[in-house]
Amino acid sequence: MSWTGTALPFLTAALILLLLAAVHLYLYRRVVEDVSRAGSPWRRVGAVLVGLSAAATVSLLLAGPAEPPFEVARLLTVTGDIWLPLLAYLTGALLLGELLRPLLRRLLDRRAAAPSPLPAGGEGLPLTDGGASSTRRIFVARGVAIGAAAFAAAGTAAGASGEPSGQRPGARAVELALPFTGLWRVRNSPARRIPSHGTDLFGSSHAVDFLGVDERHRTAGSRSWRTFFATEPPELFVSFGRPVLAPGDGIVVAAHDGEPDHEARRSQAALVPYMLGQAARVRRGVNAIAGNHVVIALSGEGGKGAYVALVHLRSGSVRVSEGQRVVTGQQLADCGNSGNSTQPHVHMQVMDSSDLSVARGLPMLFRRFREWPSGPKDSRMRDLAVPGEEAVIESFTAPRSG
Repeated sequence: MSWTGTALPFLTAALILLLLAAVHLYLYRRVVEDVSRAGSPWRRVGAVLVGLSAAATVSLLLAGPAEPPFEVARLLTVTGDIWLPLLAYLTGALLLGELLRPLLRRLLDRRAAAPSPLPAGGEGLPLTDGGASSTRRIFVARGVAIGAAAFAAAGTAAGASGEPSGQRPGARAVELALPFTGLWRVRNSPARRIPSHGTDLFGSSHAVDFLGVDERHRTAGSRSWRTFFATEPPELFVSFGRPVLAPGDGIVVAAHDGEPDHEARRSQAALVPYMLGQAARVRRGVNAIAGNHVVIALSGEGGKGAYVALVHLRSGSVRVSEGQRVVTGQQLADCGNSGNSTQPHVHMQVMDSSDLSVARGLPMLFRRFREWPSGPKDSRMRDLAVPGEEAVIESFTAPRSG
């Protein structure tokens, strides 16, 4: 293996950790050290809180690849949704505060230097005391810190309350079968938010991702150092190579194959450089984003005029061709990791056009399936519904031969 496959992931991880360390050191100096005096209780408490913050941030970054039990994952998800934006807002606000800090200090210094009338018999009294400069510095630091904290809290609250409501069961939508059998985890569910993937581009506003899992609800059977710091082979994942089935009857209007299955990424260290290349993939067009894919023009009253796309398919696995009629449950291809995919999964979406570059997303509802919304202990049956975010589901679609 080349040095880029070994040293580069460690270098990226080290740079991320150094950046986090620098951010928390900066927070300590501005929010703890500058606003308190040496040896004060606040400085000791603040140092502990900043240390806990650093530990929490690292834990949140490692939680995804570790795939902890559902209860722990849910707690970490809620914590991450609040703390990580708060940390970003707070750091940004403090950096903006660097522009205000010298102006406030200069204003207070001018006010302190201005002559003031002396009381009777006050000739010879000092105009300032030795601790005035320190007091002004702490006063300014506290003002900037309080303002930054208020901005961070407001920004985090606005982001949480401003998230659009997701698609709910009973919405007018195209009714389809799930495109697989077995156990799968739901990501980017339109039941959580719309657009589900954060964008309306490529007809993905109501799209949903499915990741194959084992009986323990884990996406891969093993972990290694590469899980947390580098890329991993797609064959390691439960999803890879599983059959992808037609979710409805119709005619194939697009079938693309030949895009490679690239390495999978679960670690934040590997995801950062991958995300930096997102714009370049968008410029390359549909095939760079969708990878190997199949688009079906749905037939029947419920899906007339709608198109369903299944993307990120395994290279060389597409079994159908343009113009071919398919039926619900017929195998189309295998699950892969081609295109804009961080790990093997099935991305499914319904659109108003067969051209992904101009299509608009349409809502969809899934026929009968079992759902584990909160871990492997409790399940429920659902029909004509949208599975929840991070739920594990089992389809009852019967596979059919082509």
